[in-house]
Amino acid sequence: MAEFSHIPAVQNTLNISSLRDALIKAGLNQSGLAEKLKVSREAVSKWLTGESFPQPDKLLRMGMLLGLAFEQLVIRQPPTAMPVVSFRKKAHRKTKDEHLDGARETGELLKRLVKYLPRQELTRPPTLKDPTVAYQYAQDVASQVRKEMGLEKKEIIEFKDLIEKFNALHAVIIPVLWGERLHHGNALNIHLPDSQTTWVFLNLDSNAVDFKFWMAHELGHSLAPDLDGETGEDFADQFAQALLFSENHAAKLRPDLANIGNVGARIARVRKEADKHIISPYTIRRALQAYEQARNLSKTHLGEMTVFMASTTNFAKGYKTVAQTFFKETPKPREYVAAARSHFNSLFFDALAEFCKREEGADHFIHRVLGVSLADARALSRELRA
Repeated sequence: MAEFSHIPAVQNTLNISSLRDALIKAGLNQSGLAEKLKVSREAVSKWLTGESFPQPDKLLRMGMLLGLAFEQLVIRQPPTAMPVVSFRKKAHRKTKDEHLDGARETGELLKRLVKYLPRQELTRPPTLKDPTVAYQYAQDVASQVRKEMGLEKKEIIEFKDLIEKFNALHAVIIPVLWGERLHHGNALNIHLPDSQTTWVFLNLDSNAVDFKFWMAHELGHSLAPDLDGETGEDFADQFAQALLFSENHAAKLRPDLANIGNVGARIARVRKEADKHIISPYTIRRALQAYEQARNLSKTHLGEMTVFMASTTNFAKGYKTVAQTFFKETPKPREYVAAARSHFNSLFFDALAEFCKREEGADHFIHRVLGVSLADARALSRELRA
């Protein structure tokens, strides 16, 4: 039985049927097993619902206690690739190892939903071959995406355009209510290499201006799922900027700004343009700077960054959060699910509903995947089973 100490947890699952039978024969319940193994009852509960896997020493003691050989207690699974994760973190917050570990754990849980997706969602549409962070490359990709979306002659990208492109890429959108301050990130992209599926969490508790950029940013990740780390973030940022405010937009705006002598008036002009596109003035400033640098043009002076960012912050305050546009108050499970389906065409809750009806541990699964309280997870689980 020494084999117990050499098996990586992520490659195996407990044989729950054999384990439950052995517990009955031994006259033990979950509390009794927890006491024998000197772990919490919650830990045992998670083992039995498939939410976690015992450490090697606990697995060995469990097998000895219940008289089960490794082959009877554990179902071997082939090695799986680690989820590729990328955060759109909140400003000034550093992504730590604990955040990455938590996101990868969420990715491991999402693997259990893959089999409940429609068949077409299990295929991967064409993605970028050799993505780079070069300015012209991002512009070319954004231009191509606009053509694919049928938006060559459309000046402004709308929310529904981005959602349609996500669905065309078979990316699973997961609208979440993470709050405005408490959660580490405002968006999370998880790519599962084994199933070639991409899952995009979007925080509805964000103002419309930021939300739109984050959607475009996550679309960039979906187009280049194999890029991770800083390179992946840089590409996604450049793509979002090029898609929402292209080189053509920058070229048209620059002469207007050059004819305005006062810096404050220039900033007001940028804010007016930002309001038209429903994007941040900062996105326009960066687009102008990138365009001027790439074309060796003189820099448009838009004042000190601290002053400009203060203006940008006030600009964003003029927009409601996405959740506030959907709901008058904290939504009930039925309203939340209905909004996800109607506004985002999200297939996530269809897959989750099948999971709730067919598998155990749905409450804890929802609690961990969506980051909601256990009480809210139970209410959502009941709604999806109805």
